[in-house]
Amino acid sequence: MNSFVERLLSAIGETIINSASHNFRWCRIEGIVTSLNNNIFLDVYQVISLTIDKGFILEIGLGEDGSTRLTNNMPKEDLEIQIRDLLEEHDQETPLSSDFKFNISINSNESNINIFSWEWFHTYLNGTPLDKALKEWSTLIKNNFSATINVWDQKFNIENDFFSFIHYSETGIDNKKAIDQIKIENRDKISHFVNACDITLIPDSFNFAINDCPLAAYFNNLRNVLSLVFLSDYSRIKDNEVDYCIKGYKTINGKLSEQLSFDVGNELWSMYKWAYEGGSFIDKIGILRNVIPIHMQQENINTLESGTLLSAQSGYDLYLKDNVKQYIEIKNKISDMLLSQSEKAGQITKDMFNILKSNLWTILSFFATAILVKSFDKSNESYHYTVIVVGVFLIVLSLIFLKFALSEVHDEKQRLSKRYLEIENRYKDLLNINDIKKIIGSSNLDGLTPEKKELEYIEKKVRKYTLLWISCLAFLIIILACIYKDIL
Repeated sequence: MNSFVERLLSAIGETIINSASHNFRWCRIEGIVTSLNNNIFLDVYQVISLTIDKGFILEIGLGEDGSTRLTNNMPKEDLEIQIRDLLEEHDQETPLSSDFKFNISINSNESNINIFSWEWFHTYLNGTPLDKALKEWSTLIKNNFSATINVWDQKFNIENDFFSFIHYSETGIDNKKAIDQIKIENRDKISHFVNACDITLIPDSFNFAINDCPLAAYFNNLRNVLSLVFLSDYSRIKDNEVDYCIKGYKTINGKLSEQLSFDVGNELWSMYKWAYEGGSFIDKIGILRNVIPIHMQQENINTLESGTLLSAQSGYDLYLKDNVKQYIEIKNKISDMLLSQSEKAGQITKDMFNILKSNLWTILSFFATAILVKSFDKSNESYHYTVIVVGVFLIVLSLIFLKFALSEVHDEKQRLSKRYLEIENRYKDLLNINDIKKIIGSSNLDGLTPEKKELEYIEKKVRKYTLLWISCLAFLIIILACIYKDIL
């Protein structure tokens, strides 16, 4: 399929192009017409008709002084009048002189980008300093990221999430993404990019699947340069030179003034993807910056060895294993502390049992002695009254001890709960707070957390010992009642 420019020149006649230039906003072509097309009106009109509502202004100048001006917004009748006047001025039977020139000017508006020649546009890009070109692409994608770029040359339809280069005869897809600001924010957290205000692109912006597009190598180079920027501690693009600094195992201060080689570019792109897409971003960047200087020579990024990413991934795996080992050690320490709390819970109830045992042993000894004496001397009433008074006193004293023991248990339970909070606060600087709560609050088969399990255990034992205590005292009260009955 002939390009739009070829069809337009063919519609005018036989031509020789003297100069042509192309950038993001306009295309300029100048040359001479050696022979006018016999069917110039119809052919030119057909070509111009293709440009209606395409978002640009086409202007054609013909003649020795370019006085015949044809535009794509002219009515058909005016276009025909202009061409007839031109033909009347020049006898078609007479060869045209070298003074019969043509000039074509195509100006795109702000919301439409058009490429009329891959070659001319590529020449412009290659002649444009890297920083200026990236700024142009940034402006385009920032202001118009959902629009397609119409291609009026050979049919190479290429698309990614940010750009669409679609042949003018087809409909482009407008569901483009905005620049991923999270990746830019992450880059700014760990590095300084001097051109950050003007160049708001990410490497993904220039990643295209097709490799036979006329601009494939150019786009790959932009992608790889931006990958280097996103991996460096410091970077600056000035004209066609990239200054970069990588602080790792050793500090690298390099300058890149030529294109990155294919292998090095792909390595940088792969490292960027690995670091910025999934996992611990900070840790990955730190490992990459340590590994990259080891795998390059003389501070020249173009000497970066293939397989550098594999070394970084191995280092990251070792780093994770080391961290997991530390994590397991910390988790085991927490588990030991939880076990210690369990032992303290057992000690709380054991102390209460010891108080109960000592108290009851004292009272029972008294009553055993009193009953034994009573059995030998049943006539001594004063002794019996004394036994009753002392017995009541001991029972009251035992109740006081019971209340004291319950109070002590309550205080120890509060201290036990505070110890669990202390464990949480002690390790919150080392582990994620939610992870600590998960470890401390992990439930057992009963669905209870260790803290609730120990508190329930204490409550259960306290109820059991309290019931035993009160039962023993009730039994002793019955004995005192029997003694009192005998006196009466």
